[in-house]
Amino acid sequence: MTQLIAPPAAVVGGSVVAFASGLPASHREDIYMSTAFAQNATRAAFNDGLSGDWFEYYRNQLKFLGWDVPEPEILLPLQDSLMGRQAMRSIATRLGETFSQPMSRALAQMEHNALALEVFDSTSLGSDGGYFQMIPCVMNGPNKVDMGIYHRQFQIRRNVSRFLFVEDQTLVHNSIEQMAVITFNTLHYAQFRDKVKQSVISQSLKYLIDLEL
Repeated sequence: MTQLIAPPAAVVGGSVVAFASGLPASHREDIYMSTAFAQNATRAAFNDGLSGDWFEYYRNQLKFLGWDVPEPEILLPLQDSLMGRQAMRSIATRLGETFSQPMSRALAQMEHNALALEVFDSTSLGSDGGYFQMIPCVMNGPNKVDMGIYHRQFQIRRNVSRFLFVEDQTLVHNSIEQMAVITFNTLHYAQFRDKVKQSVISQSLKYLIDLEL
C-alpha cells in the first residue's frame, strides 16, 4: 500500500487522534500506525491476562517504538456529567489552546459520526468497564511532534453501548485519569516504520475511521 493514511483527525480503535495544522501527511501516518500498533499489542496482552495495567503496557509499547514517554500525571476528577467534556477540559487546562482546538473539532465531528462512535465505543468498552485515549498532536520542529496523551480507565455500573457523550453521572465509578506529554521523533522512528505499518495493515484497518474537519 503506497497511499498515505493521514486524515487530519481519526478514531483509532479506543483513541481519538487529532492534529494541529502544519503536520506533514507522513508524520500523521506514522502516529496513526504506531498508535494502532501499540493498542493492538496492549489489547491482546490485556485479553490474555498478561497485564493488569492497560496504560502502563500501552506506554511501554510506544517506548519500544522509540517514543519518549514520561511517567503520566494523575489527574483530579472534574465535576461534569459528560466524559468527553471532562477530557477536553483537562486537555485545555494543562496543554492550552494549541492542543485543545484540534481535539475539540475532532470530538464535534465524532459526536455525529455513527460509524466512528461504534468503533470507538465497541473497542473501548468491556463487560464491566473501559479505557480510552485522546491524543492531540502539535508540530515541534522539522522532525518532532509534541503529543498530549489523555488516558481514562473506569468501571461501569451497568451494560451500555455508548458513554463518551452520555449525560449520566451515576454510570461510571473507580475512574482513573492520567496525562502524559510526549515527544515523537520521526527520524528515530524510521527504523520501525515499515514493520509497524505492515503489522497494522495485516490485522485490518477497520478500527481507523476518518473524522472530516
